[in-house]
Amino acid sequence: MLCDDFDPDRKAVINPEECIAAVPGFPEICVFPFSKRIVQNCLSRYGGEEIAHVAFCTGREPLYRMEINGVTLTLGMPHVGGPSASPFIEEVRAMGGKYFVFFGAAGTLNRDIPFNSFILPTAAVRDEGLSYHYLPPADEVELDPACVEVCRQAMRSLGLPFTEGKTWTTDAFYRETRGKVERRRKQGCVCVEMECASLAAVAKFRGVRFAEFFYVTDNLDSPVWDAGVLGRQGASMADKCIAVAVETGRRLKEL
Repeated sequence: MLCDDFDPDRKAVINPEECIAAVPGFPEICVFPFSKRIVQNCLSRYGGEEIAHVAFCTGREPLYRMEINGVTLTLGMPHVGGPSASPFIEEVRAMGGKYFVFFGAAGTLNRDIPFNSFILPTAAVRDEGLSYHYLPPADEVELDPACVEVCRQAMRSLGLPFTEGKTWTTDAFYRETRGKVERRRKQGCVCVEMECASLAAVAKFRGVRFAEFFYVTDNLDSPVWDAGVLGRQGASMADKCIAVAVETGRRLKEL
């Protein structure tokens, strides 16, 4: 099986630090929402100076320097899916980023977890492909407990309730079958999304501080899929999410 073909050689044919130039004065704390609305909300409210970008063949995603709640940070919008999101660690690390906080939508696998509530992942089931190029094969990747604790403290300090548990990271939005949902639930997963296992693997391989959290948008634990608030792109959660992300980033830097 190709997913068993992990190569621990740290030198690849193409390496980020050989392709991406360091950016003078690049903010070390990096906040990456998987939501265009939340990014636009931040730009409207806090302003921002474009200092770099992550390039794709489909276009470029700007990276902005801004200050929120007294913290200077880099803000950008990662693309959805592990392979598309990973450059926001790989390339941004080469630019000067050191502390990474990602957040976005997740579907709940437990109907008792309400929409627009927070989930803090402690581990991710690796039902995707990218993580197997960064870590030896295993069913799961544990998120750095110290970084999880930092995010936990950030939410508690802001008085925001949350659910902890494993997340199911999958490449295939349209192949989340009933059988797979039940198997993931038995593994301890409380939600499903498309990036966490990949990002956690990249962060572990590169030795960078990484935290992630989710807001619940839809429900797979029902007779039919309940799309819930997925179409709102986190708009109603923007202020709370940014507060958690900024506080988490600040605390990550203090570790």
